[in-house]
Amino acid sequence: MSRRFTQQRVVEQLRALAEPYRFRVQLDAEGFPVIPGRYGQIEWYCDGVNCAARAGGFCALPGQFGLAVHTDRPRLFEKLWAIPGVKRYQTAEMEMRAVFPPEALGQVARVIKARLRRTLAPEEARRRGFKPTHRATSEP
Repeated sequence: MSRRFTQQRVVEQLRALAEPYRFRVQLDAEGFPVIPGRYGQIEWYCDGVNCAARAGGFCALPGQFGLAVHTDRPRLFEKLWAIPGVKRYQTAEMEMRAVFPPEALGQVARVIKARLRRTLAPEEARRRGFKPTHRATSEP
């Protein structure tokens, strides 16, 4: 499976998970999706199919779809670890990475204050005086 195909599939999976919450999904320098937050970010971890555990490697969530959270705010470590399903993955003095199942996405995002996608309702746009970019007729 090509790396590009994998990245496209990962982007689609994370966007589908983030959609109900309206989280902003951006691509990192390598092209993988992240949900940025004020105090960290949520990343894709494992799809459960091409799992490292199947090849004899280590996987914190073997055979499961998993996400990861990274933060460099030590005061948040305990709050994140207290969420059911969140497992420590890498911990240093000033930064931490933990993995968790998609069911905990809302709680983890609340702790790191994940950014929401900007939306503007049509009524609000009209109130502010924005005009549609495409018009049915041309005006002088």
